[in-house]
Amino acid sequence: MFEALSGVKQAGQRLEGRLRSSPLGQRWRQYGPLGCVLAPALWVISPLWKETPLSYDHATHLFKAWHFWTEMLGRGRLRGWSHFWAFGFPSDELVPFGGELWVCLFRVLTFGQLPWTRTYALAFAALLVFKALTAFWFTRRYFSTTAAVACAWFVLFDPGAMLEGGWHWHAYFGVWPVELAMCFVLLTYLQLERVFEERSARSVLWAGLCFAASLLSHQLALLMFVVTAPVLFLEHFLRPRQGAPQSAQGDGPAPAAPELLGFALATGALCLGFALAAFSIVPFIARSSNTQDVGWLGDSLAQVSQNLVQLRTFENVWYPIHGLALIGAWFALRARRPGAVFIAASGALFVFLASDTLVADWHLERALATVLKIETDRMLLAAKLFWFALAGHGLSELLRLPTALASSVPRARRIFGWAVALALSLALFLPGWSQFYDAQIKKEFVGEEEIPFYKDLQAVFAWSKTLERKPGEFYRIAYHFAYGTHLTTIAPVYDHAPMFKVGYTPTQIFDKFPTTDEPELFQALSIKYVVSPYPLQRADLGFERRFGQLWLYHSNTYDPHPFHLNGPGQAELLEFEPERVRVRLSGTSLDSRFVLHVANYDRWQATLAGAVVPIASVPVYGAEYPLLMEVPARDGELVFEYVYRGGEWLGLILSLAALPVFVGLVWLGRRSTWPLRLLAGLARARRPIGWGTLALLLAIGVVLAQRTRDRRRMLPQDSLFHQLTGPELTLDGEPCQKTRPLTFRCGDHVLRPEVVPGIWGIHSCMSTSVNTDLRLVATLPLGSFIAGRYDPRKEGEGLIQVSVNGQSLGKVETRNPRLRAQAIEFDTRGQAGPQAELDISVEGAALYCFDFRILP
Repeated sequence: MFEALSGVKQAGQRLEGRLRSSPLGQRWRQYGPLGCVLAPALWVISPLWKETPLSYDHATHLFKAWHFWTEMLGRGRLRGWSHFWAFGFPSDELVPFGGELWVCLFRVLTFGQLPWTRTYALAFAALLVFKALTAFWFTRRYFSTTAAVACAWFVLFDPGAMLEGGWHWHAYFGVWPVELAMCFVLLTYLQLERVFEERSARSVLWAGLCFAASLLSHQLALLMFVVTAPVLFLEHFLRPRQGAPQSAQGDGPAPAAPELLGFALATGALCLGFALAAFSIVPFIARSSNTQDVGWLGDSLAQVSQNLVQLRTFENVWYPIHGLALIGAWFALRARRPGAVFIAASGALFVFLASDTLVADWHLERALATVLKIETDRMLLAAKLFWFALAGHGLSELLRLPTALASSVPRARRIFGWAVALALSLALFLPGWSQFYDAQIKKEFVGEEEIPFYKDLQAVFAWSKTLERKPGEFYRIAYHFAYGTHLTTIAPVYDHAPMFKVGYTPTQIFDKFPTTDEPELFQALSIKYVVSPYPLQRADLGFERRFGQLWLYHSNTYDPHPFHLNGPGQAELLEFEPERVRVRLSGTSLDSRFVLHVANYDRWQATLAGAVVPIASVPVYGAEYPLLMEVPARDGELVFEYVYRGGEWLGLILSLAALPVFVGLVWLGRRSTWPLRLLAGLARARRPIGWGTLALLLAIGVVLAQRTRDRRRMLPQDSLFHQLTGPELTLDGEPCQKTRPLTFRCGDHVLRPEVVPGIWGIHSCMSTSVNTDLRLVATLPLGSFIAGRYDPRKEGEGLIQVSVNGQSLGKVETRNPRLRAQAIEFDTRGQAGPQAELDISVEGAALYCFDFRILP
C-alpha cells in the first residue's frame, strides 16, 4: 500500500514537472498573474456596462470631454477660452486636459457610434483596469509577481476617502483624472529604470512621453517628480554596481564616465517630458494666481505620526494593509533590494507632506505663495502608490515563511498544520465577513437610475435642443438646483447651449466664477430660462411649464446682448466667438465706457480702431463680482482677442523644439564622442561640482528660511495694511498701535495676518479673534478701485462699508461661507488723486479674514 502511495506521489511530481515545462505551463507562468489581476478588475467594472456614473464631478468631466471634442479639437485647439459656463472660462488652461483626451480616445475607438454617456462609462472602466495594471507592472519591477498581484488587488479594492484616492474619491466623487496621472507616473518610473539599465535613446523617449502624459493629466504629477526624482537618483547612486556597465550600443564596456551616463539620460528624459508638456504646464505655472484658493491643510505632524503608529495612515483602508506596508519596507530595506530606498523613502515623504508642517511649522507659504493652493491630503493619494507596493511585498514575504518552515516538516504534519491554520482562519474571519465585504470589497456607484430628476432633465434637454437662436441673440439657461448638485453641467452635451449653474462648479478652478442667483447677475449673464426642482417665487421670473418634478421659468429681465454701454452711444455686436468679440461703437463721448459680459483674464486684449486700450475688471453689480471687462468707448470697431502672452509663447517654443532637439542630440551622440568627453570631464570635476551644488542648495535654503521669517510676505505688496502705522485703526472701539510689521495691538485684541482655513480653501489675510467692528480712516492717494476680499468662515452677519471724502461708495453684506472667499471692488475713479480721506468699516463675520488694496 505504501509502495502504491509512493508511486502516486512520484507520478504526481512527474506530472507537475511536465506541466511546468509544457507550453501551457509556461504560458500560465507568463499570463496567469495577469489574469489574476484582470479577473477582479473586470468584476469591479462590470456594472459600468449597464450604467454611467454621474454623481458629483462625473457629470462635469463628461461635459468637459464633450466640450474638448467639439469646442477644442473641433476648432483646432487643445486649450483656450469658452463661453459655455457662466461669464466664460479658460478651458484646460488652469486644469490639464488629459482626462478629456482619455475619454475622447474611446470616442475615436468606438468611431463615435456610442452616446457620450456610454463612451464616458467605457473610458472610466478602462481607467480602472489601467490603474490595476500599472500598479502590477510597477510592483513586479521592484519586487515579485506575487507582490504585484497583491498590490493590484489592494489598488482595485481600496475603499478610498476624500482627497485620498480610491473608490470613494474617483468613483463616487468622480475625481479620477488625478488617478490617470498617477498611472502615467508609475509608467514613468518604470521607463526611467530602463533608462538607467539600457541607456538607449528609445528608453529616454518613452520615459519622456510617459512623463509628459502625467503632466498633461494632472498637475500633482509635477509635484510628485519634484519630490521623488531626487530620491530615485540618490537611490541609484547608492545601489551596488553589478559588473561592468555596457555602452548604449551594447558592444562592450561603456566608455568614460559610464556611471554618469545613466543619470544624464534620466535627467534628459525628464527634461524631454517637461518640454513636451510645456505648452500646457508653463502657462499653468505662470497663471496660478488666477486660480481659486482651494488649498487644504492636513492634520498636524503629531496626528500624522499617531495615525502611522496606530496603522490608520489612510482613511478606510484595512489596518492590516498598513501593517503589511511597514513589514514590506523592513524586508525590502533589510535585503537591500534595488528600489527599496526609493519606494520606502517616497512613501514616507508623501505621508509627511500630507501634514500641515509646511505651513503651520515652517511657514513656507511666505516664501512660495502657491503652497496655499495645495490640498495636502492629496499627498496621501501619492503615498498609496508606494505603500500598496510595499504591502504587496510584505504579504509575499510573509507567505514564504510558513512554506520555508514546512519544508523541514513531514508531509503528514504539514497537511495537518495547514488544515488547522485554515480552520482557525475561517473561524476568525467568517463572522466578520459581511462587515468586511461592505467596507472593503463592495463597490457601487451612482448611475442614471439612482439620480433624482435624471429622466425629467432628459425631457428638459430635449426641449431646449429645439430652441432656435435668432441672429444676434445670445442666451444662457440657468439651473437652480441644490448647491452641490453638479448633474446639470452635462446640459450642453445634449442641447449645445451655454449654461449657468447656481452654486459651485467642480473641476474648474478659475477664480472669476459667480455662484449666486441675484436678478442683476441673471440679467448680466443673459439668462433666458431657469430650470429648478422646486418652485421659485421671484418677480424677475415667469412660470413657463413643468417637466415632471422640474419647473421651467422664463426671465422677465432677459437681455440678449452680452454687453452694455455706460454713457452716451450705441453698440452693435458684429461677432461673438470663443476667442474673438467684435463690436461697432457709435455716438459715444469722452465719458462712455463699454462693458463686455465676459470674465476678465490676462490673455484678453482689446483694440479700438487698431489701437490697444486698457481693460479694467469691474463688478457685475454694486461692488459684487468684479469679473467683467470694461474699456473706454470711442466710435469705431472694438475688438477683443484672446492672445498669446509670454508664458504661452515660451511653453509653445519648448514643446515645438523638444523632439527636434532630442533627435538632433541622438544623431550627434552617435556621430561624435563629445557627449562622453563632456561626461568624463564632469566625472573628473565631480567633487567641485558636488560641493558647488551643495553650496547652492544651502544658499537656497538660507534664502527660503529668511523669507519664512518675514511676516510682511503674508500679504501682497499692494495691500493697504503695508501703508498703515497704527493710529489709522480702531478695533472694538480701541485705538491700535503697530507692534511688528502688519501686526497691530488694539487694547486686548491683536490684528495681524494669519493663514486661516475657510470652509473651502485656506487664505493668508488679516484676521482677528474679535467679532465686533474695525474702523480704518487714513489719508492716502487713490487710484481706480479699492479691491477687497473676505471669507467669513462661519455663519453670521458681517458688513463692509467704504467711503471716500465723506461720500459712501457702497456696502457689502457677507455671503454664506460655503460660497468660498469673495472678491469685492469699489469704484474710486471719481475721487482718484494724490490725497483722499479713505474710511473703511469691517464688522462681524468679515473680520475673520479680509484684505484691501488700492488699484492704480
